[in-house]
Amino acid sequence: MRRVWLTAFAMLIGVADSFAEEVVKAVFLPGTAGEPAKVVFTDTKMVAAVVDAINGQPPTDCPDGSFWTKGPNSLVSCKDGATFKLSPLVPSDKYYDLFAGRDALKLLKVKGGTETDENPPMRSEQKKGVKP
Repeated sequence: MRRVWLTAFAMLIGVADSFAEEVVKAVFLPGTAGEPAKVVFTDTKMVAAVVDAINGQPPTDCPDGSFWTKGPNSLVSCKDGATFKLSPLVPSDKYYDLFAGRDALKLLKVKGGTETDENPPMRSEQKKGVKP
């Protein structure tokens, strides 16, 4: 009986873990008077632009490698449509000391991107099954 409980508990932890948000090694830096908003990938030191969107709609010009703002607390990858929730940095985060004074937020992946270069995200003016 004890093995059954241990197995059930292990399965519960595995299922709960699969629903967890994936932490991405990237930090969102909000725009300031002198600099636009950007995403900094902490492992590669690469910087990605953040394209402003109107009313949470995908921008018409969204280069690969950039992000667009879906709402006040979320970003979407222009490349594959992956959605990220913005969450405050906490002192236990690896890069907390480096970015804490800049109102930085970490990216938590909440929805994986399924689009590819051959299957880009649908724009409102496109019809299903019609290539742009």
